[in-house]
Amino acid sequence: MLRKHHLPSRDLLLALFLGLLLVTLAGCGQLDFKAGPLLASAAFSKNELSPNADGEDDVAEITYSLRRAANVSIYFENAEGKRFYFRENRRRAPGAYSVLWGGVVDQTEVVDFGYGPVEILSRVLPDGTYRWVIEAAEPQGEAASAEGQIRLTGGDTLLPELQNFTVLPAVFRPNQDGLADDRVAIGYYLTKEVASIALFLRDPARPDSRFFIAEAPGLVKPTERGYHDYSYDGGVDLNAEPPADGTYELVGEARDAAGNAVRVVRLLTIQEGGKPRADVVGGEIDWSEESGRVVLRTLGETLCFKAYIANESTVPIRTSGPWPGQEYRYAENYNTLAADQKETSWLQQDGAWRFGINFDTTGVDFPYRWAIGRPQDLEKRLIDGREQWYLLPGRRGEVSGCIVLDEKLPVGTRFWWGGLIHQGVSVANNNIDRITVELGIP
Repeated sequence: MLRKHHLPSRDLLLALFLGLLLVTLAGCGQLDFKAGPLLASAAFSKNELSPNADGEDDVAEITYSLRRAANVSIYFENAEGKRFYFRENRRRAPGAYSVLWGGVVDQTEVVDFGYGPVEILSRVLPDGTYRWVIEAAEPQGEAASAEGQIRLTGGDTLLPELQNFTVLPAVFRPNQDGLADDRVAIGYYLTKEVASIALFLRDPARPDSRFFIAEAPGLVKPTERGYHDYSYDGGVDLNAEPPADGTYELVGEARDAAGNAVRVVRLLTIQEGGKPRADVVGGEIDWSEESGRVVLRTLGETLCFKAYIANESTVPIRTSGPWPGQEYRYAENYNTLAADQKETSWLQQDGAWRFGINFDTTGVDFPYRWAIGRPQDLEKRLIDGREQWYLLPGRRGEVSGCIVLDEKLPVGTRFWWGGLIHQGVSVANNNIDRITVELGIP
């Protein structure tokens, strides 16, 4: 006789499977109910420190363990009950933790030592006996703490000050026009040797965007005690674009080996910043009466030309006379012409742009020079009591002039050409539209 067997129900099978899974997970160590006190352990490896970066008793190891996730604070109290935080309300997952402490707390404060506000980022606590406390608190549950004592002796508490931190000028135009506001002079006196020093521009709207400034090599190394000065051009002299126009925080930060750190912040505004660029339009000069790249002249006649200069950059370009239309005699140059007419602005000016004419046996590079536009092509500005003339971005300037060939040219003089000169910087365009000049004797 056959017997009928009853199979277990689906619910019973599911319950048996879940029970087996829980036993398996517990056996593998993957299931822990975190029973017991929240703060399982807390200790300092030393009860006395001398935090002065001499390599002996500079740091203590702080260890603690959490059974459950919690917010952790570690702080110190002096004899007067003033509290100094090393960590404050840091979220921590369950587990064991270890951190080194060298007597330094990171509570920031702003002070004034007589040369403007200084932000103290971190500092070594003064010598003395402190009560240390490690606190752990669940967001909506248990709180626990542990405490003890630690003594500090012989600590280095001297701050690395950046005394008399100065920034001049406060409005900066890095565009290689050669004027005083083309560069920023930054200076300070560092009161002690430091482990690190940083100087950078920071955009207040984007604090993580930084433009670091390097100190030029000098007798005093960047981290050494003494006077430090920087000359900042925004990177333009290296053919880089400077930071965009706007107001920035110029930040200096110094940190010594013991952990004392300060920050100094001053404001710096960038206006009309950028790498200047101009070109002779089409690379072309309209030489008068030129035919087949040859100009025929007799002694006493003039060599005349016309050209156009375009500002291809995003910044104004400064220029200086003589004005277009000026006539030179063969033996003259822009220096002698300036002396004869008592016009010192026509002399060499670093940063000023001029159009020049050169020839192959001259002893002066581009002896004949003109402004890169007529007054009506340019914008006049009064800067430091002097007139300055600028070709604005996207504008063109017309240049014209003549050279009177009133002397016999040196043997070998044949080729003549034009050039666009950024004085004291470079010849932006050279060997433009070269021609042969044949000078006959009547």
